[in-house]
Parts: sequence; structure tokens; C-alpha cells
Amino acid sequence: MHITSFSVRIDFALVQVREFFNGVTCLGMAAVVLVAGLACPTFAEEEQPASVTEPPDLFFEIVAPRHREAARAFYHKYLSVDGLPVVASGEVADEALERTQVIVRNMLSGRPDVLERMVEDQMYLIIIGKDQKYTDMPEFRHIRNKEYMNERVRGTGGKPTSFGEENLLSLAIDRYDDESIGVHEFAHTIDGTLHSMDSTWGHRLRSVFLDAVQSGKYKGAYASSNPIEYWGEIVQSYFDCNRINNWNHGPIGDRDSLRQYDPKGFDLVESTLKIPPDNHWRYEYLTHHPTVIAPPKKFAIDPYYGKFSWAREFVIVSHSATDDQLVDTNQIIRHLFAYRHDVLKSLINRDAKLVVLGHDEKLVDLPEWESLKNAGIDPDARFVEFDPATNLIVVDGAEVTRTSDTVNRLGNPVIASMTDAFFKLTADREIDPNWENRGQEVQQYELNVTRLDKRFGEKVRNALKASRQDGLWDGVPILEDESDYLCTGVLAYFDAASATLIPKGSSKPVNNRQALQQYDPNLYEIVHELMAYQDRTDWRITEQHSGN
Repeated sequence: MHITSFSVRIDFALVQVREFFNGVTCLGMAAVVLVAGLACPTFAEEEQPASVTEPPDLFFEIVAPRHREAARAFYHKYLSVDGLPVVASGEVADEALERTQVIVRNMLSGRPDVLERMVEDQMYLIIIGKDQKYTDMPEFRHIRNKEYMNERVRGTGGKPTSFGEENLLSLAIDRYDDESIGVHEFAHTIDGTLHSMDSTWGHRLRSVFLDAVQSGKYKGAYASSNPIEYWGEIVQSYFDCNRINNWNHGPIGDRDSLRQYDPKGFDLVESTLKIPPDNHWRYEYLTHHPTVIAPPKKFAIDPYYGKFSWAREFVIVSHSATDDQLVDTNQIIRHLFAYRHDVLKSLINRDAKLVVLGHDEKLVDLPEWESLKNAGIDPDARFVEFDPATNLIVVDGAEVTRTSDTVNRLGNPVIASMTDAFFKLTADREIDPNWENRGQEVQQYELNVTRLDKRFGEKVRNALKASRQDGLWDGVPILEDESDYLCTGVLAYFDAASATLIPKGSSKPVNNRQALQQYDPNLYEIVHELMAYQDRTDWRITEQHSGN
């Protein structure tokens, strides 16, 4: 099953004639959100400071009148990029403004005319604080459907252009930690400025976009949405900072892959930005992700857990497991749900967490032990399945990347426990009658996937019943119920099942994808559709050892 990036098709003819600075194009959205601007005296006329200061009074003259009073109370940090204002509230780190300055200057190092035009048009950039929401910004506080927008957006192009502090600083709690929102959104701002400077720009961009899409490139990726997002995506790749291999991205994420895969797109970026030969700048992350940090206060993690890792918003904690074990757990979860973030969301929305046990750590050491004991858990266990009553999963740190020859029970404990957890939460979920009638209020990760509910649970149960009638899985005592059945299929699909899964009449274990497809094709088809890896970049647990 494919995940497409289409949410709203924009008539590009309208884009060509739009007054760009009344428009906002945002990452995660194909729509244009209208935000009115204001014509004011050119801000560049005043001498610009070289460091972060309080915003000068003249800055607020370029803010729309209806937002100006709120902006004066909100923005307390200011930095000029050769006349282009960058502003933020007082809680935002100075470094975030300085990083923005670096991005702007390097992206436009070959186009000072574009930067000058932005200044003439009173463009300005704002930084959303790491603990702030998109709709906390003075310019966006009146936007409707705030919950939906705050889930979807951490940066927008247009006037003003915005991006999140956490992304600029590569913080551990950035949900876009493997791409640059700043580069993407500022690419939209460049696009809009070019429309006002060059009457041929829109036609040239649209022509290259259509050529790419009609030749089958970017199938199911966000870049195929429309010319606007195509430009934002290829500029990201040109500067080595695009996300790859998730629900709305393919494998193209850096300059070399862009040049090889989409040479016309590459040439468009290069000929448009005209980066000088002596400027070798590529975007660099301040921190390599995933990473391990102390638990942020906002998550209210028990102080027993001194280690925290964020796997696409899913919480992983530990007291004494190694950092490598937490990072490996994080990576496995990212790959497992690469194309089904909607499924992972069923756990995230319940505030579930996964605990990685250290070498000498026991369940009785955990602050949740009383709840585990009341649930009848063996104090010597090294693996605890998800219980909706505790919202807790426990795995042994020493086992998180083990192959099928060394793991216990069904197979890899991270894959097994996460599969068991989402099955328990979704297999009996009621059907949402409005799921297909939400209009534009659909998140990117929800597009073209089937919501898991009691129909999915019934499908798995019927498949298990049929397999038993056919004598499949005889002699495998650990396969007790439909959750175990699905877990077995998911584990085998990712080559992560235990080598002990040898049913009667089989000469070899059913512990890899090929063996699963041959032995239980019904289960294979359920898992294949469920995990949405069809025509996508593949992954198997054996690759985890190579750092993938």
C-alpha cells in the first residue's frame, strides 16, 4: 500500500499570479494558508546590528497592524541577515537566530538580488520556540483548527517565514530530526520572491516538476504534491538535509542522489541559486540522531530513569542500559513504523513508553514494579509485554538487536513488544464513521493507509483460525493467540523471528520473509499490507548491525 503526499491539489495557475507575500506554504501541507501582509518603509534603510538584540521599533512597522501589538509583547530577540529580520521570543536561544542567519546567507550566497528583494518586500523570519506551538506566534494565533495545525506544522514559508528552534538546534525532541525545516521553508520564500522578480520562473519550475512526476519520479513522496513542494524538497536535497524513507519521502535526501536521480531538478536548483564555486556549504546537524539525553521535564518521567530517547515521538527510557542499546531500540522502532506512523501514534497518544533494562537491573527496581506485580509479572522476567493498564513495555537491553539465533521467545523483543502493543490497542477499536470524511484535516502519515480497527482484528483472527485448520504452526507452543500470530508474522517479515519457530513437518524455521511467504501466505499478505513496505526502501533487522 502506498502513502501519497496529496492532501490538496493546488491549481498552479493561481500560484503564478498570486501575490506571494499574502501566502504561507507549509511543510506537511500542500495547501496555501492566507496571511495578509503590509506595505511599509524599507527596513534595510536602518543600520543593522551584527548580534542578537531587542527588536528595534522600526521592525514592528513591517508587521501587519492586526498583529503588531501582540508582536511587540511577544518578540524580544532580533537579528538581521543583511537587512532581513529574524525574530523570536525571549526564551529562544540566540544560537537559533544565528543558525538562521547562516542558512539564509548560504542559500542566497549567489543571489544577493533575491535577498535584497525580500528586504524591499518587508519579509521577515520568525522562530517558534522549542516549547511553543505554531499558533502561539502572534501572526498565527487566530488560525482555525489549532490542534490539527499544531500537530502538522513546525514551520511555514511565506510572510512571515517560520521554523522551529528545536530543528535549527538539532535538539533531541525534534520530530523532524533528520531534515531541515529551515532550508525547506526558506526555499518556499525564495520561490515566492522569484515569482515576483521573474515572470518565467513559474513556468520553468512547473515544467521541471511535471517532467519529474510524469516520468515516474517521486512516486508517493511529498515532492510529487505540486511544484511548490517539489521545489522545497529538491532544495533540501541539494543542501544534504532532506528526510528519506518515511511515509512521504523516498530515498533522495542529498545532493549526490538528487543529481543522479533527478538531473533536471538538480540543474534547476543549481542554475537558480547560482551558488559560487568557492561556497561548499551543506547543511550540518549539530547532533547526530537518534540520541540519548536526560529526560526533559515536560515528559514528567520518574527520576529513576536518567536516560531518554525519542523515536518519532515515542518515549524510550532507561536507568542503566547503555546509550547504544537505547539508540538501537530507537532505530528499530523508526524502521518498523517507517511507513505506518499512524500505527505508532496509537501508542504515542496513550503516553506509552518502553523501558530498556540494564545488565544488573531487575523489574523490582523499576518505579512501576507495584503495578507489574499486581499484574502477575514474574520479578525475574527480562521482557514485559504491553499492558494497557500500565502503558509500559520492558525489554532487556542485551537483547534489543539480537538475531533470530539468539533471541528468546518469538524473536526480537523490540519488534515483538511493539507489534503486540499496537495490536492490543487497535484490534478491537471501533470503526470511525468520519475517517474518510475529514476533508483537509488529514495528517500526512494518514494518507492512503487503512485505519486499524476491529476489522483488522477480525482479519487476523480469521487468518489464525484458517492456519490452524490447515495444520500450520503445529508444534509451536509459544504461539498462543492472535497477537502472537501477528507478532510471528511481523518478526519473520523483518527477518527477526526466533530460530526456534520450527513447526512440525518443516525442516527449517519460519524466521524470515521468504520462509513466511512460502509457509503461511495469508499471514504474509496481512503483514505486507500492514507495514506498507511495498515499492519502498526495504529494511531487515540484520541491517541494524551495520548502523542502518
